[in-house]
Amino acid sequence: MRTATVFVGLSLFAITSAFAQTDNKSDPLSTLPPPDSVKLSQVIAKTEVRPGFYAIKSVSFSDGQYEIVYFMQDGAEVRLNYDAKTGQARPPKSGGLFGR
Repeated sequence: MRTATVFVGLSLFAITSAFAQTDNKSDPLSTLPPPDSVKLSQVIAKTEVRPGFYAIKSVSFSDGQYEIVYFMQDGAEVRLNYDAKTGQARPPKSGGLFGR
């Protein structure tokens, strides 16, 4: 009897844990660029040919745009957003010049 109670308790714990994990995690594919978007390699190639380009610091994707942070030859850090559908560069969505 005691074994059955422990088994049922552990089973309920496992089931509720599984439900809690699926509720907290969204579909991992929803955070990726859509299938019809510009390839990341193309966006990086566009960035590397910009005048004064030195090296890429970071690349990320969110809200339908790639964000690339890179350094220029003079040491300046540049943050540039590219539309994932068109590959066109555009100003950052928030923060603006000097964080305004």
